[in-house]
Amino acid sequence: MFYNNFDQVYGEDRWGMVGKVGDPFREDRSLKIACSKCHQKPLVIAERNWEATNPDHSQRYQIIVACANCGFVDEFEVNAGQENKISRLKHAKVVPITADLAD
Repeated sequence: MFYNNFDQVYGEDRWGMVGKVGDPFREDRSLKIACSKCHQKPLVIAERNWEATNPDHSQRYQIIVACANCGFVDEFEVNAGQENKISRLKHAKVVPITADLAD
């Protein structure tokens, strides 16, 4: 019988695949970054979409965030081209870091 040991599992993706999540930018978490439209905080991570596999075999994700105040939508990429490289928010022009995540 096949047995899976999922000790120290950190999350489950939208397709039900259980495994460790490589970065802390997960859905329903808040970023302490101001909205580029209304300049209010926080931005809420609404979606995490897989995009591609990078040449270093890391997974690239598109993170879509929405303003909790006005609903304006922005996006950025995690592992943009290589592992641990985060792109800027498309409209706010700010690079999110893990310290920006609200606990």
